[in-house]
Amino acid sequence: MKYCVENDLSLFEFHDSILSFVSFDGRDLVVCAEHMNIHKDTPHNTYAYDMEITSAQITFSNLSSVTYKPVSVSETGADGQRVVFSGQEAMEHIVEELKYSLTVHHFKKQGNSGYSLCGCGIEPYFTIDFDANSVTVCWDEYIRKAWYERRRQYRHNVVLRTPKGDETVKLTIDCHEEVGSCGGSLDRPLSVNVGCTYGGREYWGHGRDYLWTDAFADLQKKLPQGVVLTCCLTCRHGNLCPVGSIINEVFCTKDVAVTKKSDLFFYTEDEGERAARTRQYCCLCEDYQPQADGFFTYSDYLPYLKKG
Repeated sequence: MKYCVENDLSLFEFHDSILSFVSFDGRDLVVCAEHMNIHKDTPHNTYAYDMEITSAQITFSNLSSVTYKPVSVSETGADGQRVVFSGQEAMEHIVEELKYSLTVHHFKKQGNSGYSLCGCGIEPYFTIDFDANSVTVCWDEYIRKAWYERRRQYRHNVVLRTPKGDETVKLTIDCHEEVGSCGGSLDRPLSVNVGCTYGGREYWGHGRDYLWTDAFADLQKKLPQGVVLTCCLTCRHGNLCPVGSIINEVFCTKDVAVTKKSDLFFYTEDEGERAARTRQYCCLCEDYQPQADGFFTYSDYLPYLKKG
């Protein structure tokens, strides 16, 4: 393989990586690792951010002192301590977990040759401890930025229209952005969470639409009855671009008649009109009107809002 690292787990981030079984000959355990990340500023990663490895092969050489402790096991020994599987019995459980594919929560080195892994798989949570003469990680290529490098968070002021009057609150947009390939273009977000606090309680909307529209609609559905999220994205005059929408961009058409998609072409393509009408999602003016059936708005917000 193109890259190999021996006995240095500090270069990697294992959280949420998936390990699956390759082989075990009674001495050496070989696993396949996916969704594993390597830190930036290492000889193996020349990118400016931590990168996700496409697929890595990890070899644990000369395993010994192996233990497997699932938290669901309720039996205790004479000393009152939870039973821990060891030796061959532990390896049987570990191989079974790997054949199922286990998710890593935490993996670290302990002492000179000891290692500890916490994860989930067949069992909802377990710990594996073992000694190994060496741990070798080999891989060929990278697929994208590490998941934590692709996370973005934005905060804006928005107005909630409530039975007691308008109330300004902080709106948090938590977006998991995906890079399609190394050096590639921005792809659609994997997940979007939109939340605010009202009446001392947090409310969150969740979605996967690359324009975040479904997450805004989901938040509105979760707010108490009579509380309306008012902003340009939820306004009947806030239209998306008919020839290619981008995140956090709508066009205000409160002063013109728009009854179909093609009516928007001039207002979104003419340079002067576009500059005058461009708004961000969380902008708001006194002419706000909620989207409703019977009034054309080029947006998926209302369909998402009505969706069960």
